[in-house]
Amino acid sequence: MSLWRRLKERLGGAAADGGAPADASGGAPGGADVGGGAHPARAERPQARASRESDDIARLRSSGAREGPSTDEVIAVLRRARGTLREAEAVAHLVAAMEERVLPDPIRVACADLLAARGDEQGALAVLEGAASRERGGASRAQPVSSTEGLVLAADLYASLGQLPRAVGAIERVLVREIGAPGARERHQRWRAALGADRPAAVARVDDATVVAPSAGKSPFRLLREVARGGAGAVYEAEDEALGRRIGFKVYHGRGSDRAHLTREVRLAAALAGPGVVRVFDADPEEGWIALEWIARGSVKDVLRAGDAAALAPIARWARPLARALARIHERGYVHADVKPANVLLRNLGEPVLTDFGLARPRGAPSAGGSPGYVSPERLAGRASDPRDDVYGFGRVLEDVLVHLEPLGGEGLAPWKELSLRCLGPDDDRPPDGAALVRAAR
Repeated sequence: MSLWRRLKERLGGAAADGGAPADASGGAPGGADVGGGAHPARAERPQARASRESDDIARLRSSGAREGPSTDEVIAVLRRARGTLREAEAVAHLVAAMEERVLPDPIRVACADLLAARGDEQGALAVLEGAASRERGGASRAQPVSSTEGLVLAADLYASLGQLPRAVGAIERVLVREIGAPGARERHQRWRAALGADRPAAVARVDDATVVAPSAGKSPFRLLREVARGGAGAVYEAEDEALGRRIGFKVYHGRGSDRAHLTREVRLAAALAGPGVVRVFDADPEEGWIALEWIARGSVKDVLRAGDAAALAPIARWARPLARALARIHERGYVHADVKPANVLLRNLGEPVLTDFGLARPRGAPSAGGSPGYVSPERLAGRASDPRDDVYGFGRVLEDVLVHLEPLGGEGLAPWKELSLRCLGPDDDRPPDGAALVRAAR
C-alpha cells in the first residue's frame, strides 16, 4: 500500500478520490437554508466562500505542476485549512501530488508540520524524507528536505519517535550551517545528554585555546602564521629553512599526552600515501607536532569562508577525485571517520587531498570521537567504523558547498544535490563504500 493510500485512510481522504466534501459552512448540502427564512442574497455568501475554498483545496492536487498554484499560494491555503474540516482533504491532495512530482521544500515542510500537529508523526517524517515520491520511483524522485526549517522539524520528529541519533545528526547539520538557529543548541545539548554522551560536543570553532609554539631548539622549522585550528590542534604555515620549502606544521593541543593519537595519524597517512592523501614529511610524537606538505589554497572550508564558492564549480572537478580517494582508503580496509570541508585540502581545484587521519580506524573497529555535524546517525548510535560513515561525510561536504553555490544560480547542481541527499539519507540507501560512491558520482 502506497504512502498516499495509508495517509488517506488515516485522514479520511474521500475528497482525494473525488468524493464531495462537506460544506465548510456547516449547513445542509447545496447550501439550503433549513430554517427557510434567510434572504437568498445573504445565503449565497457563505456558499460562495465555501465554493472558493473547495476550488483552492482542489488545486493543491496540481502543486508543483506548471499550471498549479505557487509555493506561496499553497502555503496560504494550508494555513486557512488548518484546524478546519478541510484540513485532511488539503493534506491528501498534497500527498497525492508528491507521488507524481517533486514539491519545493517549503511546501513539504508546511505539509509535514500540519501532519505533525494532527499527531501523525510518521506521516510527517515520510513527507520530509521524500518517501511518497520514492515509492512510485521514476525520474523525479524527491529527496529529504535540506532547508533549516525542514531539518529542525525532522529533528523534533525523530526525537519524538525515540530516534535520538538521527535527531542529533539533523540538528548538528543545522548548527554547522546556522549556529544561532533558535532552539538548536538547546536541543543538541539535551539530546546528546539523553544519548549518554559524557558532555555536549563543541559546535563552534575552537578559538579560545592557546597553543604555545614550540621553541626553535625543539623544531627545525620557523613558524610564520596560524592558518587553522580545531579540536585536536592548530596548523601553522612554516618554513623548512634547511630545504628552503614551505610546510604545514600541525601542533597538538595536548603535546606529549597526544602521542598515541599523533603516532596513529602519521602512520596511517604514510601507509595510505598516494592520490588523495596529504603527504607527511616528519613528526615528533614526544613534542606533539607533524610536518605536512604545504597547500597554499587551503581547504574547502577556507574557500567557502573566503566567499569564493564559485571557484568550487563545477563540483565534479573536485568531488569525483575525492570519491576516488575514499574508495582507495576503504579498499585498504580503513575508514577516515572525519570527512568534512576543513579536512579536504586543495592542491588545485581538481586535486583534493584528505588530511587529519587522527580518528581513522580499521573497518569494524570501535569508532572514537568525530566532528559535530559530520558524524552519521548510525555512528552516533554506537555503530563500529563503517565506510558508510565516510559516505555520509562526503554528502555533508557536498551539502555545505551547494548551500553556497545554489544562490549563485550555477548549472549542473541538481545531480550533486541528489547525490548529497542520498548520502545523508537512510543508511540502506547510501552507497555502501567509496567504490560505490565513485560509480554514483559519474
